[in-house]
Amino acid sequence: MQQVLLVEDSVMFGRLAKSKIEKVFGVPVIWAQTYREAEKILATTKDGFSMALLDFNLPDAPNGEVIDRVVEEGISSLVFTSNMTESVRTLVWSKKVADYILKDDPNSLDYIITAMKALEENQNTLILVVDDSSMFRQAVSELLYIHKYRVITATNGDSALGILEQHPEIDLVITDFNMPGMDGCQLCQKIRAKYKPDDVAIIGFSSEEDRTLGAKFIKNGANDFIVKQSFLVEEFYSRVRHCVDNIHLIAQIKEGSIRDFLTGLHNRRYFFEAGGKLFDQCCERGENLACTMIDIDFFKKVNDSHGHDIGDVVLQNFANLLTSSFNEHEIVARIGGEEFCVLSADVQKDDVIEKVEKFRQLVESTPVTSLEDGRPLSVTTSLGLCMSIGESLETMMKTADEKLYQAKERGRNCVLF
Repeated sequence: MQQVLLVEDSVMFGRLAKSKIEKVFGVPVIWAQTYREAEKILATTKDGFSMALLDFNLPDAPNGEVIDRVVEEGISSLVFTSNMTESVRTLVWSKKVADYILKDDPNSLDYIITAMKALEENQNTLILVVDDSSMFRQAVSELLYIHKYRVITATNGDSALGILEQHPEIDLVITDFNMPGMDGCQLCQKIRAKYKPDDVAIIGFSSEEDRTLGAKFIKNGANDFIVKQSFLVEEFYSRVRHCVDNIHLIAQIKEGSIRDFLTGLHNRRYFFEAGGKLFDQCCERGENLACTMIDIDFFKKVNDSHGHDIGDVVLQNFANLLTSSFNEHEIVARIGGEEFCVLSADVQKDDVIEKVEKFRQLVESTPVTSLEDGRPLSVTTSLGLCMSIGESLETMMKTADEKLYQAKERGRNCVLF
């Protein structure tokens, strides 16, 4: 996040907001107390602002004039107001702001922080908007851009399916019903044939003229629907946020289920699922697959001599060395205790041997933690390597494990293959 622009005439509220934002986000907050000061800041600041927090009523701009000035700079803005009559609320939303905050609410500062965090996170969310109407695509895209979402548009269902194929990171599809060739409900069916609701959310825009369309969208796989002619901006943002949050929450749960809690590496469950698929792919393509079993030498002595807390730190730092030594295309997992395994596809034996030997040397030469008296604690590692594809992944692991056992029999701190 870059710096934040704060325009607020209340000294007490301004100080509190500035202090809290700077503390939470670690970025400077440039504070103006009048419209004129804000004008000078916008004219002289070269680095720009990530977002702005604006008071609706200023001494020299009592009717939200500062909002227009800041929004025209393309800055996502949150508005403070102590007066939220229907006319003020309508006026605020007409100015294309990201949100508004009631000053008198005792939780207003917490709400500001939450809203700012959401805007920052939205930059990692990609949304696909589908409609043959350029006016609709532009209107919806503009609303999404105000909340810092990334947006791709498509003019029809076939194009949308192609874009989904090219961009698997898309979290949400927003589609109208009436489109040539393939309507919105048919598009939902096509999407759901390939993507689960856990992977991609769908919001359908239904027509006020056909009150059954919302139900049709839901029955065909949509997560939600909005009546096109009469939706409120707040409603739109809330429904988008709800869908995106659900996708991200499920993704976090899935990720947590395949990660080892202590080290952050993939766990045994993931290893056998992903490793089994990788094994089958290498067999089909005739590619080499290397399986390396890795064990921390004398790890029990570390726990017995220094305690399990130090043992946990050793495991965590050892995992960090593994992560830095093997690339993202290799499967690195904690199998259990102090035992780890790495699968490397489409590699040559000499290259793998060189790589694992470098890792062994790195472990030997890198203190993994410091003891209470300041002394460095180092460990060594033994490794067993198997390159020949057998009947299954399990047979490869067994062979690599036998090599690991032999390495320990030879005195540890070595690689056998």
